[in-house]
Amino acid sequence: MLLLIIAGLAFAETTRSARVVSVYDGDTFTLETGEKVRLAGVNTPELSPMEPYAIEARDAAERFLGATEVTLHLGATEKDGYGRLIAGASVDGKQLSEHLVSLGLAHLFLIPPIEPGQSNESILAAQASARKANRGIWSDNSFRGDLHITSFHANAAGDDRENVNGEYLRVCNIASHPLNLEGYALTDASGNRWVLPAMNVPTGHTIRLHSGKGINQTDSKAQLTVYLGNVGPIWNNSYDKATIYDRYGRIMDMRIHETK
Repeated sequence: MLLLIIAGLAFAETTRSARVVSVYDGDTFTLETGEKVRLAGVNTPELSPMEPYAIEARDAAERFLGATEVTLHLGATEKDGYGRLIAGASVDGKQLSEHLVSLGLAHLFLIPPIEPGQSNESILAAQASARKANRGIWSDNSFRGDLHITSFHANAAGDDRENVNGEYLRVCNIASHPLNLEGYALTDASGNRWVLPAMNVPTGHTIRLHSGKGINQTDSKAQLTVYLGNVGPIWNNSYDKATIYDRYGRIMDMRIHETK
């Protein structure tokens, strides 16, 4: 166990050596033990449904991890909701997360709880450089705004009418500065509109936008959450479109859900 000291704060990090046997996408890979790992702190384009630069991100991760020994960096939150280890990955002292961001194939992606003393300055610097150069994902329209929809769960588990909050979007602040969501809005394919509440979103943090009712979580020490307040489901299970606008009516991002 290492004790890392960053900006005067200390936190414990557990490291272990491992060997990677397969890479699913830019931020997910499998160890020879059979354990699956979700790369901590960044998000890469999805292979399913296919997003721009998803293949490039997977291939870059595969080349980086190679057939050599990898050091995993595990924090206090050991696994995600899918049972995958949440870990940083480095080879010869170089971090995979920063490497992917520098290539324009990933962006900062933080889901609390954040490790005390955790610093993301190097990743933010690499992200700013890649964005300025329109490198990789930053050349795509879906990354031109300050918010990016990273996942769209239009079809909740079970009966949507009984599980309204099972419908949700996850949205990430990809800007280089915090955002206040006051006056931002979300629309569906039919033009229905929901205005988002005042909420400060730090750089790299995500917001979950649930269809149903609940108490909004506005403290970024935990997962930021907004409940849109519908009694029934919002999103059509076969086809729908989620569009996010800023307070001036500019499109931040748009995501289509379609069952083929």
